[in-house]
Amino acid sequence: MAVATVLLPLVAGCGGDHDDAKAGAKGAQATAGQQGGSKNADRRSGDFPDRGVIVTASCSVPASNPASVTVTGWDPTTWKRTVSRTFTVPAEAVVAEADDVGSPLVELCADNFPGVSASEDGPRAVAATQLRQLFDKDFSRMAVVLIDRETEATGVGYVDTSGKLTKLSGEQSDDFGDTPKEENAVFAQNGSAVWFTETDSSDHVRIASRSVAGDHAVTERVGGDGDYMDGANLALAGDPARGLFGKEVRISPDGRKATAFITWRGFNVADVPQRGALLKVGGVKATSMPYEADCYPYGWVDDRTVLCGPRSGEAEDPKRKNSFWTLDTSRLDGTADLPKGALGDPIIPATDRKNTVRAISRDGKQLIFASLQGSRLEFFISAIAPGATPKKIAAGDADRALSVGHVLEWR
Repeated sequence: MAVATVLLPLVAGCGGDHDDAKAGAKGAQATAGQQGGSKNADRRSGDFPDRGVIVTASCSVPASNPASVTVTGWDPTTWKRTVSRTFTVPAEAVVAEADDVGSPLVELCADNFPGVSASEDGPRAVAATQLRQLFDKDFSRMAVVLIDRETEATGVGYVDTSGKLTKLSGEQSDDFGDTPKEENAVFAQNGSAVWFTETDSSDHVRIASRSVAGDHAVTERVGGDGDYMDGANLALAGDPARGLFGKEVRISPDGRKATAFITWRGFNVADVPQRGALLKVGGVKATSMPYEADCYPYGWVDDRTVLCGPRSGEAEDPKRKNSFWTLDTSRLDGTADLPKGALGDPIIPATDRKNTVRAISRDGKQLIFASLQGSRLEFFISAIAPGATPKKIAAGDADRALSVGHVLEWR
């Protein structure tokens, strides 16, 4: 299958500067640059450090210029920007919910369109796995879902920081058949392939991948009925990678477990199978989180422990009001009862502030959370340990880093 490429002009977005961060989710305004580079190229170049960096992604969708996505690395001790890269979003890429096509890019760019107000729900929580997997390991390429506006056929590809788009899907066949519907494009972290889902007219879902090396062969991973999977996304787990299609999927550090919301069952902990799977009732082995745990899973502290917040916004236990705690998933036995010792004590004091986890350190020892008190937004850092004392982050650049977009990773 031949590879079609399109060269696009590079638009260097000011979203990397976050000069308009206080404007909320509207992001920064993109400014036109020159094809093949710009005067900001040196600032945007360089490698993301392997450790000691918080990586954020923000989206800008100006009215008259191409949309852009800026990925920025921040030093969590000084809150100075260390590296920043901007991706110009191709005109044929799906960025809006109105296209009715699944893509993590839609979630990343939500609330960033001209005339659209920012969410009133407060700061976004730490990104789910599929948002991180929009990019390869070193954030040099970004996966995209492409749409033919006339036929509404969709395919997948990727764009690099030079503005070059590589299409991995072939042209639509002239045969009488279903319209191609490839969605939910994510990158294998080693950069070898773009993974995606494909849905037919009977809601049969297939998880597949295409190599970026040139052969572009489709490898079928799993098929299944996609009923009750509205709002689901694709996330990759393990090595070799397996695709998990589900809602609010967060993969454990060792790639062996995942948390996900399953319709009719609530939040669950699933064992990652040897092949890809749909995270739904009957789709994969999963254990429901006991109601008593009251756990909205923000992410994994280690290979077996999940960091929780109140499931419905108001904790059942007054001592846990707007706090966080851990849940040892290895103790869950599949019953409705909460096993003894599975639930950790509150990490931060109970408060009337609205608190949201923004980042979890790779070693699972620290978290950063946003705290909303009326209309005042502040950021705190805390040890992930019962009875910890949160410390306010005073550096002004932290507000710029944490107020806009999503936190993808804390290396």
